[in-house]
Amino acid sequence: MSAAVHGDPASCSQVGGSLRRLASQLRAAGSQMQTTQAELADEWSGRVARSVGRGATTVVEAATAAAAELDRAGALLQDHATDLAESLQEVRALEGRAQAAALSIQDGRVVPQWGVSGLADEDALAAREARRAELQSELDRVVLQLGRRRARLTAALEAATALLADHSSLLRG
Repeated sequence: MSAAVHGDPASCSQVGGSLRRLASQLRAAGSQMQTTQAELADEWSGRVARSVGRGATTVVEAATAAAAELDRAGALLQDHATDLAESLQEVRALEGRAQAAALSIQDGRVVPQWGVSGLADEDALAAREARRAELQSELDRVVLQLGRRRARLTAALEAATALLADHSSLLRG
């Protein structure tokens, strides 16, 4: 393989699935805590009960927000796994077409294969160069498109990290 596109779609999808399962568990725990808090509110009153109730509300709100963010991040990772798999498939198809034209893909560039590829014919060389340029353009499009998708994913995951860090510090404070 040319290594024009890097990544493992299966691992990316698995991490996304793990985040979504964690979000589901966190959502369930927050819901259970909310139910327990409501049951206790009927039996317990006073200044301490109100203080504990406010703290519990803060935890439930943080858990709900964290669950939503983890679920969103997991979905983004799973979507990216699909994008990555499609990009890898496109590069594999390009590699096959390049090989049929006595070309190969190395380090993101379409280059002539090593060795003698035929007679020195200017028309054949011009045709191969045109095919090389065409395949290079397609490869550049695939790599650029995946790069843009990765940049959007990175920005979204950085925003999720910041939000989760804010909730974490809120809970510690």
